[in-house]
Amino acid sequence: MSVTYEDIQPQLSWLCDAMIPGDSELGMPSASAAGVQERLLPRALKARADLAPKFVELVAALPAQLPSDPLAVINALPVDDLDVIGLFIAGSYFSDVAVQKGLGFTGYLALPMDPDYDEIMATVEPIIERGPCYVEVTA
Repeated sequence: MSVTYEDIQPQLSWLCDAMIPGDSELGMPSASAAGVQERLLPRALKARADLAPKFVELVAALPAQLPSDPLAVINALPVDDLDVIGLFIAGSYFSDVAVQKGLGFTGYLALPMDPDYDEIMATVEPIIERGPCYVEVTA
């Protein structure tokens, strides 16, 4: 029987906020306030279907009840496992618009795929026409 996203809800209920508790002074929401567990994480898991089963498996191995020291439990994970969990939780968190605004992130911009070769050549041609030039260094 494979573990599903619904099966790991108890672990996620403490894990997300243990990793990203939020800061009211900085105006940054916690992971749960940003909607990581309910809204953002399911989208991230769909987007990275190749890593989603590993994430679910790793989270399922964590305690279902809130540990007395959740950060100790998280920090005890092997680095590779923590990387996968962190990728999904932090990645989901940073995809929230309120979080992006709080960080001053304006979003991704599309880069033009058709460079202006005339402009590039206008910059390079004087150098090509000048030819090589060397400065003799005397010791």
